[in-house]
Amino acid sequence: MKLFGRIVSPLMTFIGIQLVWILVVIFWVSWFMGSHRRLRLLAEKYSPELLQGGIDWFILVEGLVLLGAILVGVYVIFLYWRRQVALNRAQRDFVAQVTHELKSPLASLKLHLETIRRHHPSPEKMETFLDTMLADTERLDDLTNNMLSANKVGQRGIRLTLRPCDLSDLVTGYFRPRQFALPKAGTMNLDIAPGLFARVDKESLETVFRNLMENALLYASGPPVIRVTMEREGTFAHFTFSDQGMGIAKRDQKKVFRMFYRVRQTGKTIRGSGLGLFIVRALVRLHRGKVWLESSGEGRGTAIHILLPLIDPAEAEGTP
Repeated sequence: MKLFGRIVSPLMTFIGIQLVWILVVIFWVSWFMGSHRRLRLLAEKYSPELLQGGIDWFILVEGLVLLGAILVGVYVIFLYWRRQVALNRAQRDFVAQVTHELKSPLASLKLHLETIRRHHPSPEKMETFLDTMLADTERLDDLTNNMLSANKVGQRGIRLTLRPCDLSDLVTGYFRPRQFALPKAGTMNLDIAPGLFARVDKESLETVFRNLMENALLYASGPPVIRVTMEREGTFAHFTFSDQGMGIAKRDQKKVFRMFYRVRQTGKTIRGSGLGLFIVRALVRLHRGKVWLESSGEGRGTAIHILLPLIDPAEAEGTP
């Protein structure tokens, strides 16, 4: 079965389609020329007056055009099939990864709870246990939120309720508390231009920020170094979230926005679901914005850029 799966791979199938099409074209031309030759022989023998014309090129070309159309149709089917195969493979990897992501904090919670019940630790150790357990529950909460968000943005026809908002205050209010809650020796610099207003769904935009933060912490090389900036750029607010983490190779920079896609590096195991940037792009687009990333390559950090359309501050007056 495995041997069959390797033989019927997208690449081998594509090569097979090309070979079959070439053979069909050769057969068609050979058959047409042979049939035309036999007709001429019959005409020479019984009705020489029918030999006024030469080869009927129109029929030959018409047949080749039909074969070309068939090839295009088969190629389109092949593209969809290859995409489905890749999606199925990504889904299997996602299920395996999420299972691991769920089991790890659950096992930690179970271990700490059993330790508390059996050994009744001192208040100092209890504080440490509680901090660890809270971190595990937050990890589970983030994962379930991402799965719910991915399911939500994947539905057709979904629309967000966009309301006028002081975007500068929203960004500052989200990142300022987290500026002092980073892992040891981690730093975050904020440079947010004041007075920028936009129509946003606050909960969805905070989901975008949460996923950016999570990626920066997951892919940090040592203590995380993060810079968050936002400035006016014409009629848009230009938000930039940059880190000095592992970076992203050129070949992966467009793929990372796909559902389930995860960057893999040799010799490193990094947890994650492959949903973060997919959710970021989907939610930014629902805000009528644009998102892209920049990275000089592996080990050189990543910058995520987001453009959101601005509104007149007067539109936001009286909005909570």
